[in-house]
Amino acid sequence: MTQPRSDPFPSAAALPASTFDFMRVEWRFLLFGMAMAFCSSLGQTFFISLFSAEIRGDLGLGHGAFGTYYAIGTTASAISLLWLGKLADTMRVEKLAMVVIFGLCASALMFSQVNSVFALVVGLYLLRLFGQGMTTHTYTTAMARRYVAARGRALSLAQLGINIAESIGPASVVALLLVLDWRLLWLCLPMLPLVGLLPFLRVLTRRTRYQDGGGLEGVMAAAAAEGVDDRAEADIITIDGVDHWRRRAVMRDRRFWLGLVWLTMVPGFTVTGLLFHQIYLAELAGVSLASWAANYVVYAACAVIGTLLSGQLVDRFSGRRVAAHMMLPITLACAALWLIEGQAGVLVFFVFFGFAAGMPNTAVAATMAEMYGTRYLGEVKAIFLPLGVFSSALSPMAMGVLIDLGYGMGVLMLLNIALALLAQAGGALMLAKPARVTAG
Repeated sequence: MTQPRSDPFPSAAALPASTFDFMRVEWRFLLFGMAMAFCSSLGQTFFISLFSAEIRGDLGLGHGAFGTYYAIGTTASAISLLWLGKLADTMRVEKLAMVVIFGLCASALMFSQVNSVFALVVGLYLLRLFGQGMTTHTYTTAMARRYVAARGRALSLAQLGINIAESIGPASVVALLLVLDWRLLWLCLPMLPLVGLLPFLRVLTRRTRYQDGGGLEGVMAAAAAEGVDDRAEADIITIDGVDHWRRRAVMRDRRFWLGLVWLTMVPGFTVTGLLFHQIYLAELAGVSLASWAANYVVYAACAVIGTLLSGQLVDRFSGRRVAAHMMLPITLACAALWLIEGQAGVLVFFVFFGFAAGMPNTAVAATMAEMYGTRYLGEVKAIFLPLGVFSSALSPMAMGVLIDLGYGMGVLMLLNIALALLAQAGGALMLAKPARVTAG
């Protein structure tokens, strides 16, 4: 038995002088991450769910049926990610981003033509695969590879793209649906990435001064310089004193099962499920949909604050020490919506729900790079992405069934509170129990 080393915790001495200085130098690559995060909204639940009423009306579906088809398409995309996610270990970030953007735009165009249950499932599969899946995978993997000392800040700043989309998307869609058919709107959406991001990929992905991580090319070059065969079948290889884990080694690591599985799945389950059924939750809370959607400004502001705060905490204390505590906002958000009546409860819910949406992702993504290295980060993250996607597929179906069975706010909120507490306990155990893996 050997105890393999992990990436060292970030060193405060190696950090840029200030976040402003970091952003001034690294704005191009950070803007790439933000733009990719923003474009991923086309495949995110909060965005697709805004068209729920129109889609269910056109196809004659109930809440439970739509949630089930959504789960089928999302689960299929999660399985596909196990293979597609490995492309991040072989393709340059610029080329991979180009492929993903084209796939996302084609998916949106197809979704505009949905006219049957089969077409709906295929459309949801493609949107979830290229939107929530590969778009997110591409920028988070690139950020985690290119930064070490400022990894948390880089991931959190890039994640602001999805926070921006969440702040302007719901209100914009609600307003546009008053004057445009939902299918026409989906025909127009691909223009965002095609015009706003694709032509600038080469400039945005250039390396700059604070990128202290080697990136894919750098770690491969370092392996070659040390005579390490990074394409061999060894479970763990060591490059520059850092251990890089293959997928099968991660699957034998107890920290994966005790902590990271739950820290990955629970936020996706809760955030996706509640956003997917937000129209029903607004009815239970006794507020109009317009009043509910207006709170997304508060939600977005808190998500931004939570995202930036989590990045600072990760760089100061490491992702491993921070990740478990990111479940607390979920508990507080669900308790507020359940126990506080009317608009006041909705407002408090959106405050903590914003923190819940903004804080976990940065810490968990940084933890993966810290624990398992970056050479095979594509295939390692390809384990976690399907877990998050699968949980986001399960929650609309599970909550939809509970809704159709007549269960109300109490049951829905208690379910999510219990899962958040389970994930937090798992994160604590992850820190208490070291890995025991045999190096191959």
